[in-house]
Amino acid sequence: MFRTTLTTAFVALTLTATAATAETRRENIEALNEVEALLICNMVADQEGATGRGSVRIVDYFTYECSYTVPAQRVITVEVMPLLHVAQARPVCRDAARDRNGTWTGDWNGNGAFAPGTCTIRVPAN
Repeated sequence: MFRTTLTTAFVALTLTATAATAETRRENIEALNEVEALLICNMVADQEGATGRGSVRIVDYFTYECSYTVPAQRVITVEVMPLLHVAQARPVCRDAARDRNGTWTGDWNGNGAFAPGTCTIRVPAN
């Protein structure tokens, strides 16, 4: 495991190395028809940071398999201001992810009112 701590004026960033190759993801989605399935699949692919558009194939009635390719990513933990609840963590963590050209995973940790909180985000593995 590789750990590095970079400190700036307000934010300390801890990096943890993970997968370094592009990954094809597949997941089942429910839709009324192939057009709706493709729209949902492309929305999911976009949220996951896919490099292109998703594709679908029928699995069963109203069930489609959505597949898309996401670039190599790594997961990092970012220390931010103290976080007390999810309503406070949501905008802070999304901004921290956006500042690093990444996406927030939805994971956060509040360490009380006087200790910095942490957000877990996915960033490109450049």
